[in-house]
Amino acid sequence: MSAPPGYRAALTAACARVGLDARDAVLLHVRANAVYHLPRSGVVARLRSAPGDPAAVLDRFTAAVRAIRWLRGHGFPATEPLDLDQPVVVEGHVATFWRYVEVTSEAGRDVTTLARLLRWLHRLPAEAVRLNKTNPLGSLRADLRQCGALRPAQREWLLARADELERQYLRTRWVLGAGLIHGDAHAGNLLNAAGGAVLGDWDSVSHGPRELDLVPTSLWFRYGRPRAEWDQFCAAYQIGPDELPGLTVAQRMRELRALAAYMRNAADPGFAAELSHRVTSLMTGDQTQPWHAM
Repeated sequence: MSAPPGYRAALTAACARVGLDARDAVLLHVRANAVYHLPRSGVVARLRSAPGDPAAVLDRFTAAVRAIRWLRGHGFPATEPLDLDQPVVVEGHVATFWRYVEVTSEAGRDVTTLARLLRWLHRLPAEAVRLNKTNPLGSLRADLRQCGALRPAQREWLLARADELERQYLRTRWVLGAGLIHGDAHAGNLLNAAGGAVLGDWDSVSHGPRELDLVPTSLWFRYGRPRAEWDQFCAAYQIGPDELPGLTVAQRMRELRALAAYMRNAADPGFAAELSHRVTSLMTGDQTQPWHAM
């Protein structure tokens, strides 16, 4: 696994800015962000490419750090942002730094714990912390403009679908109401630590319909997982699987948003192949061939 060009240099520059040691950094994964473990500092660094004007990414990450500090102050088991002046903007990238969590066991697909944490999160008094309004499609349109791996017809189809889904989104009735949401709540973001499960990857924390946090688990059919996971999740969250009329439009928006990281990394043949597979499945309506997370 390797990160696209520029990430490693940006990591070194960002660490120098805040006084952290980037030597021996290990790339943990790369999709929407490049995530590194800094073993000499006991830190995780998260970098997002933001070419041109990084203001939008900087604003979102600043809000995320502020919100997670507030959450931790209320006892919620979230990963811990370092107590330093962050985010940091360097060389067309925005970086944040988090305390490394010593994992005691693999989290696997613990959708029950995820659901319980989300129910806790959704019941917190979100009005006490200033949050950005959620954007269900994220940076999709900007990524579509910059991605050279798509044919013009594919780009036009995706843009038209985005427009239609946004119109439906504005008309949707949200049973669970709106408030503080994680924004990327899937079981892969759970970390099993000595003191219990910790929820990480807070880059998309925002104010929006709470159903959006249920969507990743509800897309079991896209990733070749059993329907039983979704039923277990709903039981733990205490909601009926068929009691969410807005779920379908939220799922369709999540499917589009999930393309963005693959567009940004399309120079890598593996990412490009998965992007092509996903776009084809969306355009043909095929839900039988699983998507694969890189």
